[in-house]
Amino acid sequence: MAKKTIAVTGATGHVGKVVAMKLKEAGCDVRKLSRASAVPDDDLVVLTEAFEGADGAFLMIPPDFEALDLRRRCDELGAKMATAVKAAGVKRVVFLSSLGAHLPEGTGPVLGLHDMEERLNALGIAELVHLRPAYFMENLLGGVGIIARSGVYATALSPDIAIPMISTMDIGTKAAEILAEEPFREPRVRELLGPRDYTMTEVARTLGEAIGKKGLKYVQLSYDEARQRMLDAGMTAGYADAMNELSRHMNESPLQATETRSKVNTTPTTLEHFAKVVFRSAYEVAEGAVR
Repeated sequence: MAKKTIAVTGATGHVGKVVAMKLKEAGCDVRKLSRASAVPDDDLVVLTEAFEGADGAFLMIPPDFEALDLRRRCDELGAKMATAVKAAGVKRVVFLSSLGAHLPEGTGPVLGLHDMEERLNALGIAELVHLRPAYFMENLLGGVGIIARSGVYATALSPDIAIPMISTMDIGTKAAEILAEEPFREPRVRELLGPRDYTMTEVARTLGEAIGKKGLKYVQLSYDEARQRMLDAGMTAGYADAMNELSRHMNESPLQATETRSKVNTTPTTLEHFAKVVFRSAYEVAEGAVR
């Protein structure tokens, strides 16, 4: 069987770098496209050439903290990628989407993924999978600074609503499996739910145990407080408002899977493992900077 060539966008990011690594391990030739070279403001011809001759492509829309209108920015980037994939005739595409992407409103940054799913569906791609993972465990890394400074973990999410969480390692591994497998036998939508659901109270306790702060408390921020913290971190008002919309949605009607949890959509990396291996390392760096 001929060696596959797979183009991977976002190849330097949390998910993309795992996709590229796993594809190489599977014997594929990998064409890496970083954020700088893969999407943002490149000429469409250059982007099309990057996909030309590829047997498959992993597509993701990178977050843009400077976007004034996040959904519009996602639409701009998504349109370029979709046009390039179509022009290059890529046969197999795995798109990094999200739980909740089937919803047409109220989900903040996920709305751009909803739009991209519809755009790709209209292209007639022979082998297309929308990978819809749960809440990234890596999102929790945004809390290392406040823990180091104030000794509490805080977001706008409710403390007691359980949500599915997943490691980006598991997302990238599954994406690579789909891109490399023969014969192709995937559904159009594949949800990934992580090992189980966790509340933010559980999250704080687990993170605290991993970093030597047993009893770490979780504090729910008001939406105004959360917004101000995002602005202080350099995000635009448009980005902060989109994130707050998602937090509000998750608090009032949590992002739920459309599939029943099963062996197929449950992934192995636990929050406990993530906390000890990934979060603790990031926290030690942040703690050192505070001292």
